[in-house]
Amino acid sequence: MNDPFDSRGVCWNTDEIEEFLKTRVPRDKIKEFGSIDSIVDGAIASLRNNIKITCFSEELFSMPMWSHYANNHKGFCIEYDFTRLSYENDLTKYLFPVGYESHRYDITNLFKITFSEPYDPRVKLLYFLMNLKHSSWSYEKEWRIIKMRLPEEKAFKSGLEDCPLKPTAIYLGVNFDKNKVHSVKEKLKGLDIPIYALKVSNSEFFEMDLESIN
Repeated sequence: MNDPFDSRGVCWNTDEIEEFLKTRVPRDKIKEFGSIDSIVDGAIASLRNNIKITCFSEELFSMPMWSHYANNHKGFCIEYDFTRLSYENDLTKYLFPVGYESHRYDITNLFKITFSEPYDPRVKLLYFLMNLKHSSWSYEKEWRIIKMRLPEEKAFKSGLEDCPLKPTAIYLGVNFDKNKVHSVKEKLKGLDIPIYALKVSNSEFFEMDLESIN
């Protein structure tokens, strides 16, 4: 994650939380935990350590996206069509759009809930706040699959997850190594996945064209 605020699009009232904890946690225990900010930071870190995130974009032709995430057009983009999944499929339940705001969300009250009612369903809102980013990132038009460890799970399963969808297309960047195109075609042989190469168009606008290389 190249955004220092990623999964940290939240803020809290330190004084209010401290006063709240004084009524529920012995003072010496609070001192053991450290500062209020370190307690909240620790809680957020715990959330981050119990989720898996994979990211997608609605935008294929975004030049900044190709520069940032595909090695200056030397890489490739994989397209998926999630509308092909049935509503009952578990993967659709984990797919969320990223929201873009100019202000962080105040989680003071949510944090109080975690101390009062550890299993209150509203605590799950903290997971969804992982999808809040600053408005300067809005050009990414990002969606995320966020899979979280459920309370009844004793351990969080690490590693890759199976995807019920196969790609609908592969797009090679403008600067993709032409010597590797044959290798790509061989690896996808028999999968019936179209391959396209992006190229700079001869247009008055800053546009790119697609060229089929199947």
